[in-house]
Amino acid sequence: MTELHTERLCLRLFRADDARAFVALAGDPAVARMTSDIPNPLTEAEAAPWLRRESGEVRCALEYQGRLVGGAGYFRRPSGAGELGFWIGRPWWGLGLATEATRAIVRYGFTEGELQAFSSSHFTDNTSSERVLRKLGFHPIGRAAMWCVARRSMVDVVEYWLARPANEKRAREPAAGRWRALLDKMRRPGTTQSATGRESRREP
Repeated sequence: MTELHTERLCLRLFRADDARAFVALAGDPAVARMTSDIPNPLTEAEAAPWLRRESGEVRCALEYQGRLVGGAGYFRRPSGAGELGFWIGRPWWGLGLATEATRAIVRYGFTEGELQAFSSSHFTDNTSSERVLRKLGFHPIGRAAMWCVARRSMVDVVEYWLARPANEKRAREPAAGRWRALLDKMRRPGTTQSATGRESRREP
């Protein structure tokens, strides 16, 4: 993927020169504490892994009016499902940009990415992400606990699922029970999910 465009946003690959803006926005305590593995405080050196695309990832910088305002993307699981993650910098909260960006990411995943389904999750006190996921058609499938680096503690999360729409190319969808088993395996001790759907083993 090179770029996606919505009514207001350009979704592009992160660049090394995004580091300063990334730190200012994602390193904001109000943002970092709603992700699993973005630390607070955050340095430019620590931000570098988020600016590099890795195999199996679609991870986009969100540009609004020519400025970096957030990130969104997914990590493709061996099951054929994508783990959706997103964040928006605090100055741009309440504008509907997260919904606009993630709708484009989900559409891309089901078409160009040929995903079978999407999963996602949010901390129970993150009602903004809950609204975004429900607007996209995700439905809750359970609860779990996830380590939050910024809070330095385990935090309760609500897990969500979105199956491939019937009008998209057909693919075998994993059963809900199989998916719960995959989630349990992913959340073994020492492994968490990031805001971008990447596994992180930096926590104790």
